[in-house]
Amino acid sequence: MTFSGVAQPAVATVTGRNLPTAAPTASSSMTAAADPAAANPGPLTVTISIDGGEGENRERVLTALRELLAVAGPAADVALRAPTEIPTGEPGVISLDPAPRAAFRDGKLLDLSRLEYDLLLFFAEHPRQVFTRAQLLSRVWGHVHTGVRTVDVHISRLRTKLDDPELITTVYGVGYRLADSAPVRVV
Repeated sequence: MTFSGVAQPAVATVTGRNLPTAAPTASSSMTAAADPAAANPGPLTVTISIDGGEGENRERVLTALRELLAVAGPAADVALRAPTEIPTGEPGVISLDPAPRAAFRDGKLLDLSRLEYDLLLFFAEHPRQVFTRAQLLSRVWGHVHTGVRTVDVHISRLRTKLDDPELITTVYGVGYRLADSAPVRVV
């Protein structure tokens, strides 16, 4: 899909109840019978971003999505859309769109992993606050079972992908925070 002459990702979101994730097995049937909560786990939301191109990989993803919808049947609520507003404002500003979990700079989609995106969004939502590595593991990763140096690795990768080593500031002896002058906003 295009917006202002720039190729943009298509985003498909599928939401439904009791969408099968695999063919039922005898053990899953017994679990569902023994535990009513397992039989109705609540809504399942799947978001898939497809960035430009007409290649074979794009067609494979679209085929897999069609198969998922066929299995889901009428229980699925499907929305296929391009991000409604591609942030192109000030040059160099990084815009985060939480709905499709997309990050843009100068109208171009940034290629961030799930944890890199989550880290950047967390910092953007908590400006001028310093977080220890353990706090980041707890609040971004959702657990503290991983070594604290994992945070250092992800911060380093994020700085490299954003081509801005000053964006996330190291507070020596404490942890990390978003720089006061960081051009990051949540749309």
